[in-house]
Amino acid sequence: MFDSKQNNRRLAADRKGYAMNTIYNEQMFTVSEKEDDPIEALVRRGAKVMLQAALEQEVTQYLERSRHQRSENDVEFRGYRNGHSQARKITIGSGTIKVKTPRVSDVPEGQEQFESQIVKRYQRRSKTLAEVFPKLFIEGLATRDFEPSLRCLMGAEAALSPSTISRLNAGFKAKYEDWTKSSLSSLPIVYVWVDGIYIKAGIADERACLLVVMGADVSGKKHLLALEEGYRESKESWLAVLSRLKTRGMNEPALAIGDGGLGFWAAAGEVWRQTKEQRCWLHKMRNVLDKLPQRERSDGAKSLRAIYLSKTREEAKSKVIALAKSWRGLYDRAAECLMDDLDRMMAYFDFPAEHHKHLRTTNPIESIFASVRLRTGAMKRLRSARSAVYLILGLTQLNEESTTYGDKQFH
Repeated sequence: MFDSKQNNRRLAADRKGYAMNTIYNEQMFTVSEKEDDPIEALVRRGAKVMLQAALEQEVTQYLERSRHQRSENDVEFRGYRNGHSQARKITIGSGTIKVKTPRVSDVPEGQEQFESQIVKRYQRRSKTLAEVFPKLFIEGLATRDFEPSLRCLMGAEAALSPSTISRLNAGFKAKYEDWTKSSLSSLPIVYVWVDGIYIKAGIADERACLLVVMGADVSGKKHLLALEEGYRESKESWLAVLSRLKTRGMNEPALAIGDGGLGFWAAAGEVWRQTKEQRCWLHKMRNVLDKLPQRERSDGAKSLRAIYLSKTREEAKSKVIALAKSWRGLYDRAAECLMDDLDRMMAYFDFPAEHHKHLRTTNPIESIFASVRLRTGAMKRLRSARSAVYLILGLTQLNEESTTYGDKQFH
């Protein structure tokens, strides 16, 4: 008789458990026809159940007893479960879910209070998602586009606000300040490219000048070395930039490539006394072609390219002299511009031939800043030059690439 009653109770419990499992399965795995994406809906639902279960397990481990289990004596008492906080929206990779974080009360004096290590206080999104925000912002989403774009990805209930977007700049600032203090003593720099980049920033029609130094180490890998606001491209501004690089431990490079701006070269001569100087051929071509009539510019460009593609310094100089002679009497200003500073236009011939195509121009900077201009163009105007510095550092680091100059390393 006793066994029969016990079996009946077991069967009843089994039926109850089966019924509960059935209900759970129906609620958990049945997708409404109203859902646009059944897979995403199931993933979010599963994530919610697992996250809630993990939060409950945290409390169990903290109290050192499961739910409804009593402490055997007062020594083991660590507090009571005290329900849950109000449901909180957490945005994760597959959307937004709601969870309730458990609470613990009557914690004995001297014992560390319970705090979830999974869902931090005031946390509204996963760590991975938080790291994605600045990357998306840097990669081309203007502030006004950021929120609607993220809501398309994260769902209408994603925890986004204008203040969230504004806080991104604080993160950029911290990264910039750390970067400007980093040591360069262990980075053997061989070549540097320098340029002043002008972007729309600040009030009215002002254009901010950013002084940029890009370097290549002995393996051919490029590194952004300096990115600072400057007053135009004055000697004083460049001198401050180069002096800070020296303070950070940077060695004197073998060759510096830049345009014809007098500010940089005057500063470089005071800080890098052994560095050879190479003027950018693209800047030279623009200056020369600007002094030719429109009808002559196509042929002029071909002749100028033939000069800097020469195999030897002697060949290049011979072509320069011949071209300048052909322009004398017709386009004297173009001829004078071509002949100006000729030695610094050909310094790259002192270095390995396989490096020449990288040393004739400031293209390593221009290529990086092409994407910057697209980004700042989408924003129309950056709020300040300092904001531009933070943002552009993030963008250049994101796009920083390794370039090897042929098979030969330079020492």
